[in-house]
Amino acid sequence: MIVPMKKIILFCLERDQEAMLHELQDMSVLHVTHMNPPESGELEQIKEYYHKLCNAYDAISPYSHPEMTNEKIDFLIDEIEGLIKRKKEVEESLKKLNREKQRLQPYGNFNKNSLEVFREKGIWVRLYRSSVKNPPVAPENTSLHILNKDKHCIYFAIIGTHDFQCNYREFQIPDLSLSEIEEKISSAEEQQKSLYDALIKLSGNKNVLAERIQEIKDRIVFLEVKEAMGTAEGVVYIQGFCPFDTIEKVKQKANEKSWGIIINDPAPDDNVPTLVKNPAWVKPIKTVFHMINIVPGYREIDISSAFLIFFSIFSAVLIGDAGYGAFFLVLTLITRVVFPKAPAEPFFLLGILSVCTMLWGILTGNYFGITHIPGMFQWLRIEWLSDERHVIHLCFFIGATHLTVAHAWNSIKIINSTRAIAQVGWIGMTWIMYFAAKAMILDETFPSWGMYLVIFSLVSIVLFQVPPKKLKQDWPVIMMFPLHVIGNFVDIVSYIRLFAVSSASLAVATSFNEMATGKGVSDVFAGLMAATILFMGHGLNIALIALGILVHGVRLNTLEFSGHIGVQWKGFPYNPFTRITRP
Repeated sequence: MIVPMKKIILFCLERDQEAMLHELQDMSVLHVTHMNPPESGELEQIKEYYHKLCNAYDAISPYSHPEMTNEKIDFLIDEIEGLIKRKKEVEESLKKLNREKQRLQPYGNFNKNSLEVFREKGIWVRLYRSSVKNPPVAPENTSLHILNKDKHCIYFAIIGTHDFQCNYREFQIPDLSLSEIEEKISSAEEQQKSLYDALIKLSGNKNVLAERIQEIKDRIVFLEVKEAMGTAEGVVYIQGFCPFDTIEKVKQKANEKSWGIIINDPAPDDNVPTLVKNPAWVKPIKTVFHMINIVPGYREIDISSAFLIFFSIFSAVLIGDAGYGAFFLVLTLITRVVFPKAPAEPFFLLGILSVCTMLWGILTGNYFGITHIPGMFQWLRIEWLSDERHVIHLCFFIGATHLTVAHAWNSIKIINSTRAIAQVGWIGMTWIMYFAAKAMILDETFPSWGMYLVIFSLVSIVLFQVPPKKLKQDWPVIMMFPLHVIGNFVDIVSYIRLFAVSSASLAVATSFNEMATGKGVSDVFAGLMAATILFMGHGLNIALIALGILVHGVRLNTLEFSGHIGVQWKGFPYNPFTRITRP
């Protein structure tokens, strides 16, 4: 359920501004909307300090040290900042030295000064590089010396008693010799290690920094709210939204603190946050919403319950294997034992999906893709589901039911309007598309009474979709009607993806089983190979199934179903003004 909100404006004297904000932080019920852009010098300074804190924390967070250094926090930040800066300089220096070493290494260890000495004595030495496809040739009156060679290049020196020119790529001799570069690399690596050691030692303070970060985050939020408040002649005011069931608490506090208060229902053009509250059995689906970051709009319908029910069905059909379901359930229980303090909703969701998958797998007789299952498991299987046509039929039926729930929900929501009749018409149209899909894909006969349903649905939609008073404004809705009918058919047919993905998953599992055990397991090596193939194959299949659930199971709810019920997921979460750290 989307909790109704009330729009609130609170007033107080300017001198009581901070006290009022602290009270509101403690109450943690007001979602603040800014009256002005939050800007001030103090805010900019504290944001800059916050970034320094975060950089310092990020630098030491990968490490762990049992002891704190008990330094003052600002000194600690400066020390870490200095280490970060020095570490970057050393890393850059190492990169340059390693590049120079790599460049010089093929020519060997020599000193630039010694070549200068040769030149003073009338001996010219130049170093070159050429492609292996273009072997070097020394110019007249010079000698060629191959120094090194790899797959791509030949490294060589040409020596002459006079100045000469070659068409090869000449090597620019660095000031440092190879041995000097290696010494500098060794020194830089020691510096790097000492810097790492210093950061590791300071990592004993990371909890102190983490607490400070939370304090500063609170302070930033506080200042943003403060700077964004409206002011008028010594009075400041703040505006926001509160859940309807917290209004009495706010009124009581306003009376107690002598604040002014105005309470209204949100206006049609207000951008209202969404707070969803559901029964405990529906809460696990929040995991999916958080994962894909979607929130229904405040004025939309909360479809959490339908989402959970049909997502469980879709996941069960998409996985389609009782063995996988049992494996997921055991894995979920073990993970829950290992992480007892983690939020419960994800584990409940995985448990529901695992049990539904097991039930569907038992009904279809699929256990890890094994083709010959024992008699007891065969007895539990429903033979009707072994026919692919029947499963496709069932997918269309699930789709029609899913979309029927959407239009029935809409109809109930506007039961006192004639537009509810149009929603009933859309239910009829959905089942017409269901029979049409069966006729076109499964070659079944379209029912003779279907034409009466077509006429009823068309008349209901065309006459009642748009109220007569809004015809001038909403006439495009009527014009788009044929496209919506086609879209309705496409939506029904799209549920065939449940069958397609499930069949593909079963085929992959069966193929890996055949690959692993098709020629029998005659010795230990063959057994190890079979086990490896089974582990890798089923692991890959499970990964593909997980992707399939995210793509298809979520899509059928967030696109097909949401499109029919009118949920566009354009909301943003209710985020009350509060503080993370307590004084």
